[in-house]
Amino acid sequence: MLAIFALAALDALFSTPTLAGAHVGAYVADAQTGRVLYERHAARDFIPASTMKLVVGSASLDDLGTAFSFVTTVGTDGRNLYVQGGGDVLLRERDLQDGAAAIRALGFTSFSGALIGDATRFDGSRYPPGWQVDDLPYDYAAPPSALSFDENALHLTIAPSSPGEPPAIAISPADVAVRVVNDATTGAARSEDTTDLRYDWTTPQTLTVVGSVPAGGSPSTLDASMLDPARVTLALFAHAFGNAGIHTDGEQIFAAMPPSARVLWQRRSPQLAQILADMWLPSDNLIAETLLEELGAQAPGAGTTRARGIERERQWLASIGIDSRTMTIADGCGMSIYDRITPQDLGIILAHDWHGPFREIVLHALPVAGKSGTLEHAYLGTPLVGTVVAKTGSSMHNRTLAGYLETPHGTLIFALMVNNWMDHAPGADERLRAFQERFLERIRDDASGVP
Repeated sequence: MLAIFALAALDALFSTPTLAGAHVGAYVADAQTGRVLYERHAARDFIPASTMKLVVGSASLDDLGTAFSFVTTVGTDGRNLYVQGGGDVLLRERDLQDGAAAIRALGFTSFSGALIGDATRFDGSRYPPGWQVDDLPYDYAAPPSALSFDENALHLTIAPSSPGEPPAIAISPADVAVRVVNDATTGAARSEDTTDLRYDWTTPQTLTVVGSVPAGGSPSTLDASMLDPARVTLALFAHAFGNAGIHTDGEQIFAAMPPSARVLWQRRSPQLAQILADMWLPSDNLIAETLLEELGAQAPGAGTTRARGIERERQWLASIGIDSRTMTIADGCGMSIYDRITPQDLGIILAHDWHGPFREIVLHALPVAGKSGTLEHAYLGTPLVGTVVAKTGSSMHNRTLAGYLETPHGTLIFALMVNNWMDHAPGADERLRAFQERFLERIRDDASGVP
């Protein structure tokens, strides 16, 4: 049995200057026995940042099952051609080309009706409550949609010209229903690159590039969110169909595909184990939001798919022994300023995964210190490399970490949460990471086989 003895030494770690004024909580338990070995404000609420993704990922394993895939369908009612989205945000151009080629191989070259997009599987608002407007133009804040493509991101390359002249802007994918307004300029050589993105929220098909790129420098790159991913995705399907020699005579519109439609092509995403790795390893916000919507799509009841997904999460939390009143769930990914969870609750979720049938899936999908994901460059040169398997969380003034720590005497479950972190001096991130490292090394070294 694991035990921790040096509690005073562990408590002393929290007096480090980088944590001055911060709200800090910790929870450590023996993974095998469940015995709690250390607590610090473990039952208090914290802003989780991306450790919130542990909730939606673990709930999805139990609720959706490991065989779950997102499914994209193209069908016809004999006149119209339908593209029905199933939430696959990792749909790529190659998939669209394959679908068009498969339909062309069936002998279809034209449809007398419209090209119709069906994004009705999810019916939530564009953004969850509590997302900050500063984030919305960027790819990491792309809104979920049942009809999605390539992370709902637009990739811009801004190449400088002569000083005082507008730069050249290229957008990828090129055939998108988005208008780019070039309000940027080329600055003097070696000047600061200040290029940035702006959206007019009333016209989501218009993206404005502002700021300055230095003359003579390398092109600047920016990744923007698609504010209307369903419309962009349908336009990309139309382009792929056209290239394959398949044409429709009508306009591009949106409606539900009738149940009687003939299925011409389907694309299934990788199954849930890979989806979780795609979400947890790089901390992908859009996949988390899409899983939350899918939980709702498969749950009966009133409200939007997002609201039903949150309610299903609450039911799942209760089933594993967590009082959901101890937390606030506003989204799936942890970007909402309204999200709250306790270190203890994260520990209970991790314990459930450890003792459940999906332990290996979870361990494979989470970042590993010094090896993969958001922890690839963490704790290098220390005994923590390869022994910490955990989800990270980072937002303004908040740093969180929750997962498993392998020790010579067994595995620890831990959650370490820092809110209201106000260290702005140079090197602050390094000091915070050093604190995390000392904490993890201390609990690793203090774990023993003595009951």
